Amino acid sequence: MADSRLVLVAERHNPKRAFLLVSTVLGKHLPVSAARCRLSGLALGLAVAEDRRAGEARRALLGGDELWVRQLVADIEAAPAGPDPYVVVGFAETATALGEQVATALDAVHWQTTTRQASIAARGLPFAEPHSHAPEQWIARPEGGWPDGTLVLVDDELTTGRTACNLIEVLHAEHPRERYVIAALLDGRGSSKGEAESPIEALATRLGVTIDVVALGTRPAERRTEAGWSGGILPAHRSDLPAARVRDIAIGFTGALQHDGQDRDARLGLAGATVCAASELGDLPPGTLMLGTGEHLAFAQRTAVFSGSLTSSSTRSPVLVSDQPDYPIRDGLAFPNSDDLAVPGFAYNVLASERPAIVVHFQDGAHRERGQAFLDLLAADGARDLIAVTLAP
Repeated sequence: MADSRLVLVAERHNPKRAFLLVSTVLGKHLPVSAARCRLSGLALGLAVAEDRRAGEARRALLGGDELWVRQLVADIEAAPAGPDPYVVVGFAETATALGEQVATALDAVHWQTTTRQASIAARGLPFAEPHSHAPEQWIARPEGGWPDGTLVLVDDELTTGRTACNLIEVLHAEHPRERYVIAALLDGRGSSKGEAESPIEALATRLGVTIDVVALGTRPAERRTEAGWSGGILPAHRSDLPAARVRDIAIGFTGALQHDGQDRDARLGLAGATVCAASELGDLPPGTLMLGTGEHLAFAQRTAVFSGSLTSSSTRSPVLVSDQPDYPIRDGLAFPNSDDLAVPGFAYNVLASERPAIVVHFQDGAHRERGQAFLDLLAADGARDLIAVTLAP
């Protein structure tokens, strides 16, 4: 698979790592077709299961027309891979929808996400994402305990494997199992993959387990590590903006949210709620952008598939905006993060004035309240039709 079609490179404001691999299919930093975005995770799940349909899904992902992509999404969801039991964990914040897509393709017995939400910290297991600008993460203990099965850790890209190893070590101490899979859209470890003492191989040897790596594409290790290489700047915060005119839709979903863990029934319940949201939204004009917020991505992306929209998301990632040729981040917004108002939030390439409608998804009522500043900024930036969808009360 041609990696240049899977990923572009931007600079992030982070002294630990001055680059960000920007996926062209993930629906995080770049608006993409929601169906193609969803197919990326379904294709990855099929690859984990070594399902014969994985090759066709990869081809459609990068070169297929929208009709083919949408048909494959429907077909895979109707007949997921199996029958092995899988437990799926998606890394916050980037893979919180990607993990759900992999779980759907595998018909996982359980899926959940890690989180940076402080409310989970008291009942969660801590682990570190060493290279991140926000290294502290947690994963909640499922109420009924961890089920058996192959544990699949899902992320958008694999750079060294250290974060995945940190989480495997934490989860193995809680519930030992024989096999783990690290699944990523892109394996960017480069030459380090073959080292005898790579973090993944060293941990597998120490724990006496199998740790496999599955990815849709590979690329050499990124070498652009010197700050300032993009010539870009961070988006500036704007304050004292007028209140936005917003149409609010409340879904009232009372099931378990992804950071608490969902079994098959709960996952299907969330899928049903997306149908309700799409119905409430009604017909949306072509070119509508549906935005997730922070870790709240899975619900937004599934709804966007039903609505035929583009999708992307707000993020914690402090990415520089630049007008250099072929640089992927051309426009940026900065605002208080609805996950945590003390943390900056960003959204990239939204181009609000060019969208016929923008739909912003929130996790619950408190999340929606904290997200008002983002909505106000979108309106001030030219959003013509602004809709907020809130999942849980």
